[in-house]
Parts: sequence; C-alpha cells; structure tokens
Amino acid sequence: MKILTPRFGFAVAAASLATGAGLAASPAAHAVPTGTAFVATASSIPDCALSSLPAQATDTADLIEAGGPFPYPKNDGVVFDNREGLLPSEGSGYYHEYTVITPGASNRGTRRIITGGTPLTSPPVWYYTGDHYSSFCKITGINGGGSGGIADCDASSVPDEVADTEELVKDDGPFPYDQDGSVFQNREGLLPSESSDYYHLYTVPTPGDSTRGSRRIVTGGTSLTDPSIWYYTADDFASFCKLSVN
Repeated sequence: MKILTPRFGFAVAAASLATGAGLAASPAAHAVPTGTAFVATASSIPDCALSSLPAQATDTADLIEAGGPFPYPKNDGVVFDNREGLLPSEGSGYYHEYTVITPGASNRGTRRIITGGTPLTSPPVWYYTGDHYSSFCKITGINGGGSGGIADCDASSVPDEVADTEELVKDDGPFPYDQDGSVFQNREGLLPSESSDYYHLYTVPTPGDSTRGSRRIVTGGTSLTDPSIWYYTADDFASFCKLSVN
C-alpha cells in the first residue's frame, strides 16, 4: 500500500465551509448493520470487504500500516476498551482505534477502524464501525491478509480434512489426539506475538498416515470454540496461511 501524506485537515475544513455540512453519512452501498445488538463472538460479526467501505477507510488502513502520521494523533492509535461488548472479549490493550475521516464533518465523525492484536502496523484483525461503535463488520481484503504479513490461504489448496477439523473445534471435540486443544507457544515466531495462552493447536489428519502428520490448525483468541483467528500449516509450523472460517 502507498504511504499517504496528511491531507485531512484542509480538506475537511474546506468541505465544511463550502457545504455547511455536519456529518456525512456512510455510502448506502455499504452493508454495515445499524442498531443491531451483536453477540460478541468472532463468527457472528459480518465480513465487509475493504473495497466496499468508504474510500477514507482505505486511507486509514494505509496510515495504520505505515505507522502514521494520523489526522488526530491524540486519539488515533489509542486503546479501544470495547465497553459496548460488541467485539470478542480480549485482554486489555488488545484493541486500538483509528479515525476514518468523514468529508464535510468539522469533527472526527462517527466512523472508525478498530484493530486487534500485534504488530500495530499489521494487526491480525480489523473491524469497521460507521456508527460510533453501535455496530461492526470485520474487514477483509487488507494487504497480505492483515496478519503480520501472513497471506490468506488459497482455498483450492486446503485439504478437505481442514474443514472437518474446523467443525471439531467449533463443537469442542471429540478430537482424534490428546494433544488437540493444547496451547501453541509460537516458538518459531511466525505468528503475531500474543499472550502465552492465546494460540491453540489442532491436528488435521493426513489420510494413510498412522501418525499425527505435519498438518495443523492453530487458532487464536479467548474463545476456544469461536476463535478470533484461524491459521493453517501443512509443514509442521514452518509456514502458515490465514483461514477464512464462517
């Protein structure tokens, strides 16, 4: 993504003087639910492609990946406490918020991007709210999958047994091996750095192999049956891709 130079202040002021407008509404084409009380689980929050959001959301995503400069340096990048409880419950300091500029608004407006996890410039999880935290969608289509540079999995190359393992995780078993569900310590350092018990691993069986083989799913988050993020490795943790799980 290109690094953008700050241009927000003059543009916002000019638009306000020219139109006298207050807050500009998000485009109607963007299907972010409003007034919906979400259950705070990762799977219940709908996806939204970055390309479907207001153009300023892409500007904000660019700034996040570049580490700034942000239009509201005292507010952008601060910890988001999730007081509304509409995002999955995570540890203190997990979420951060950033302003998505509203053209014509004389203030920060109601649009934000909320990121989750580290590193801050390539977080594993991205959310968008167009109505000041009343509802959220999970952003897809961020450069490189938005997971510390870990790409999305190519669906055509993911074996069928991965889907079987996903269902076992959601149902909390029964699992084929005692090791399934144990903490994955990320010793290789290939996944974003998180707390010591954030990740858990599960065997993806290999047909014809009498051992556990080299294929695993690694999940991340506080809920074991509804993780915030899913990764797949086919080579015993030598490499990962990010799974899209409904």
